[in-house]
Amino acid sequence: MGLCAAAFLYVFPYFPKINNPNENVRLYMTAAVVEQGTYEIDAIRDRWGWVNDAAVHHGRVFSVKAPGTSLLGVPGYAAYYWGGRLFGTGFDRTVALWVCRVSASIVPTLLFLFFLHRWLGRRTAHPSLRDATFLSVALGSLLFGYALLFVSHTLSAVCAFGAFMVLYDARHGAPPGRRRAFLAGLLTAGVTFFEYPGLIVSLVLAVYGLLALRLRKRLAWFALGGALPALLVMHFQWVAFENPFMPGHLFVETDALREAHHEGVYGATGFHPEAAYTLLFDPGSGLFPLTPLLALAAIGFPRVLARRGRRLDGAVALACFLLTYVAITFMNNWRGGWTVGPRYLSVVVPFVAWAALEGLDLMAGRAPRAVAVLAVGLTATGLVASGIPSMYYPHLPPEFTRPLTQLYDVLIAHGYAPTNAGNLLGWWGTASMFPVFGLGLAVLVWAAWQPHLAVRDRLSIVVGALLVGGLLTGPLLGAPEPDRRVKDAVAFVTRTWSPEGRDLASKLERHIAEDGHVSFDDYRRLADVYFEEGRDREARRTMRAADLAAERARLRSD
Repeated sequence: MGLCAAAFLYVFPYFPKINNPNENVRLYMTAAVVEQGTYEIDAIRDRWGWVNDAAVHHGRVFSVKAPGTSLLGVPGYAAYYWGGRLFGTGFDRTVALWVCRVSASIVPTLLFLFFLHRWLGRRTAHPSLRDATFLSVALGSLLFGYALLFVSHTLSAVCAFGAFMVLYDARHGAPPGRRRAFLAGLLTAGVTFFEYPGLIVSLVLAVYGLLALRLRKRLAWFALGGALPALLVMHFQWVAFENPFMPGHLFVETDALREAHHEGVYGATGFHPEAAYTLLFDPGSGLFPLTPLLALAAIGFPRVLARRGRRLDGAVALACFLLTYVAITFMNNWRGGWTVGPRYLSVVVPFVAWAALEGLDLMAGRAPRAVAVLAVGLTATGLVASGIPSMYYPHLPPEFTRPLTQLYDVLIAHGYAPTNAGNLLGWWGTASMFPVFGLGLAVLVWAAWQPHLAVRDRLSIVVGALLVGGLLTGPLLGAPEPDRRVKDAVAFVTRTWSPEGRDLASKLERHIAEDGHVSFDDYRRLADVYFEEGRDREARRTMRAADLAAERARLRSD
């Protein structure tokens, strides 16, 4: 857990120039609640600037998102805002966002991961399989990326599987008391409190709760726990849209988005075959290629469903996965815009991971060491395919079909790095990310280091896992020659990067500006860097400057 916490807290991927609506509109609502005691974000938008994903009703502007994340951010934001006023330390919007990310997204996720690790450990006798599954969820899936942001996707998954774990233990362990029943209800309704599409999972878990808790007193506390998030959502919708049962999507400010939500049932227009494939299997954005350990759920689900005492639990987990998946394939916005992986499937990741662990556990009965190599190798691929995008730039435009090659290879090679703790020590660029890369290797060794084996055998598992991970990562790297759309997307990312001025192109620019003896090759090198980043405009400007410099040098020699 300590290694995971270090990874979560080391990086701060923040890019203010893209004005990310998924995060900013939630921050605006948090600020409005703390500073003005209202859900309206009109005054905050006047102060900080326009942001998308807002709904306008009777001339008043509100966040269109489920209110959970914004309300969860209130304590942290309030402590920073009022503390700054009390002690005269001032206010900075970027710091406020960091506080909200840590207090309302990262800390709840880490708390969930603590209990998840223990719960998974009770499902298998193989520590490596437990740890590989845990790490695939924590650092090798899209949940990592969305836990680093002030958004709802990971929080919705935390509530969903948190409720499932409590109810599972209620069925198979000691009968829960009032507090556990209340917690189960709170988490069950919390899925939708954070993410409106989580309603499907909330309903499935509510049925599971009725079957798991049975006794009337426990069910009453379960219902009471569920009532709290439900009433908060209803209050927000009533105040904002004059209907406690109507989310704001029909009032979205942007014409195209509003019209899309008016199609069908809130955008559910019919089955999209492309979505059915892409959400699960696309090498650049599919759930299974980016977190390949989850694919072993194909073995785990049948195993659980075949065991009489676990059949209901398996059916609930499978229903959460399948119903959510099918529902998203009917949405006209199934892609979800700029994402890391299929963000609308975030809520089902822990359910699929549990089934994958069941599959691994079954296979380990015949060849435990080989299965450990496979599990850790699959996790290694997830750390690369999902972990790197999550840390570096968790806002991938859909133009990237193989983001590891098309974008992140360029970012790492050219010294782009997100804001991180290394900056406090004067480390910048790719070198500042070495500590977190080291953490990635450390967690793999930790997962493979089975205590009952000799050191030589442990090393063989580590080496084998790295080989397996490399082989599985290979297909995710293959990409066709980038077309203009891909180059333009890379150019947009590099032009809007933050922190500025620490990348290779910026260093070469400063060298050219400050050095009195610049050669044509210096200009040529800078132009090549620009071309690799898709920044043709800057490259042509540099070559014109190179031609002028060469002409001046020729005239001086004459």
